Amino acid sequence: MLLYALTGSICYSLINLDATAIAQTMVSRPMVISLLIGSVLGLLNGDVAFGAWIGITIGVFLEFFWINISSLGSSVPANAAISSAATTAVVCYLSKKAQIEPYLITSGLVYGVCCGYAGGWTDRLLRALNDRLVRKAMPFVENGELCVINRLNLQAIGVSLVINTLLCAVLIIGGISLLPVILKSFPQEVLAALKSALWLFLLVCMGIAVEAFMTKKSIFYFGAVIGLIGLIGLI
Repeated sequence: MLLYALTGSICYSLINLDATAIAQTMVSRPMVISLLIGSVLGLLNGDVAFGAWIGITIGVFLEFFWINISSLGSSVPANAAISSAATTAVVCYLSKKAQIEPYLITSGLVYGVCCGYAGGWTDRLLRALNDRLVRKAMPFVENGELCVINRLNLQAIGVSLVINTLLCAVLIIGGISLLPVILKSFPQEVLAALKSALWLFLLVCMGIAVEAFMTKKSIFYFGAVIGLIGLIGLI
């Protein structure tokens, strides 16, 4: 389990650098990071395709769930990347070469949403640490010692990698340890309800996505697409 958690958490912390420190190419978005981590962890399980399938399934759900969050000014939203990484790792581990159960995806998604808010708290901590580094660098900048900035940038990236890796590893191990115990304590009726709740979660995600993009113009296009799909179905 430890190797599994470390692999998933290291992959997350490296990919998460894309969100702020490296290229910002959107590979840290849930749909992409879940697919990448699912493929890597699927390799550990001996089935890359199955891991990738779990990753893209989790990624699609969480992409729509977190699509409406944004960082404005000093506000720090939930961390969608760690939410996707932890959920994918937990579900992949608990579904080793077995047919995945819908209630496992539902419970994993709920756990992943909680992980996203834990990641948001950590992001605020990292911002505070970076603010201290900026204040530390100001005297050197005023004296023209600009080479210090590169060293402090590397220090900030290193701190971010360590903290994010440790946090994600703890969340993965916590999910792997807690979810089976919780699910085993539920009667079959609750597990059946969790299967149906997956569709409810999908409807919630669709509602969030529609709200994020809905304007007067997009209402027309949205209605046109739905009408076209209905027309094709009738034909």
